[in-house]
Amino acid sequence: MADALRYLTERDVVSVLNIHRAIDALQDMLVAQAREEARNLPKTLATWGDGSSMHALGSVQTGPAGYAGFKTWVHTKAGGGSLFSLFDAATGTLRAIIEARALGMLRTAAISGVATRTLAPADATRAALIGTGPQAVTQLAALAAVRPLRQVRVYSPTPEKRQAFVASVAGKYDFDIQASPCLEHALADAEIVTLITRAVEPFVDAAMLADCRHLNAVGAILPAKAEFAQDVFSLADRVVVDDLENARKGSRELREQYGSDATPWQGVSVLGQLLAAGESRPDDARLTIFKGMGMGLSDLTMARVVYEHARDHGLGVELPPQTRENLLLSQP
Repeated sequence: MADALRYLTERDVVSVLNIHRAIDALQDMLVAQAREEARNLPKTLATWGDGSSMHALGSVQTGPAGYAGFKTWVHTKAGGGSLFSLFDAATGTLRAIIEARALGMLRTAAISGVATRTLAPADATRAALIGTGPQAVTQLAALAAVRPLRQVRVYSPTPEKRQAFVASVAGKYDFDIQASPCLEHALADAEIVTLITRAVEPFVDAAMLADCRHLNAVGAILPAKAEFAQDVFSLADRVVVDDLENARKGSRELREQYGSDATPWQGVSVLGQLLAAGESRPDDARLTIFKGMGMGLSDLTMARVVYEHARDHGLGVELPPQTRENLLLSQP
C-alpha cells in the first residue's frame, strides 16, 4: 500500500540512514531553503522544574513532491522521547510517524558535517571532540566523512566515560583516536573542534583555540547555556548558523555577542545561503565558527529519506491511510 500511514521505529531509521547519505541530503535541502523552496517554522520551547524542557520544530518543502513535518520532544532528568510526524505537503495527508531519537542524532551530526565540509580547511587532519554522550558517536562519523583525519582527541570530564567512548569506536576508523587527560590536551594542535556537551557555563576560551581553524558548537541550544566564551568571537573571520531565528532565540553565545533584541546581526551568515551562493571558507581565515541550533528542515530531510526508502521497500508498520472517512467511522 503506497499510501499507507507508516510507523517507523528507531531500528528502521538506523537501517536506512548513514552519515554520508544524511550529509548529502541535508546539503541539498539547505540549498532549497536558500532558494525559498523550503522553510522552517521557528522552534518553540518551554522549560520547567530542574532542567526539564519540551520542544517543537516545524518545516515544509514545497513543490510537487514536497513534505511538511513536525518534530516534538520532551527532555527530563528521568528520560525523554521524540517523534516526527511527516505529512504530504500537497494533500495534507499524514504519511509517517517516525521515532526520532536516531533521526535527531543523525541530523545534528549531518549539519556539523555540512558545515565542516563547507568551512574547515580542506587539508585539516587533526580534530578534537569535546563531549562523549550519545551524539558524540555520530559527530565523529560526520568529521570522518568530510575530512582526511589522522588524529582525533576526545575529552569529557569523567575519565571512565571518555575511555569507554574511545573503546567503543576503536577499530572503526583508520585514524588515531585517543582519550585526552584534560581539555587543554584535547584542544592542542586541533584544527577542527566540535563541542557537543550539556555545559551550562562557557568552558572554552580563545587562548585554548590557538590552533583551531574551525569550531562546531552544537551542544548548547537553550538560552541559559553556553559552551564557548565571548573572546572566541575576536578570532573569527566568519560566524555561521543553521537557522538565524532559532539562534536569535536560543543561542546564549550569539545573543551576548550580537544582542537579543530585534537589531540585525551584522556579520552572521546562514549556512544554506552560503551554499547556494557557492561560498565556502574565506581565504586566509583565522577561524570559522558554526553554531548549530537544530532546525525543522534538518529533521524533515532525514524523515523524507527514511520514509521514501521505507515506502519503496516495505519497511515499518503499515496503518490504514488517514482519510476523513476513517476518522468519522472511528468516532463513537
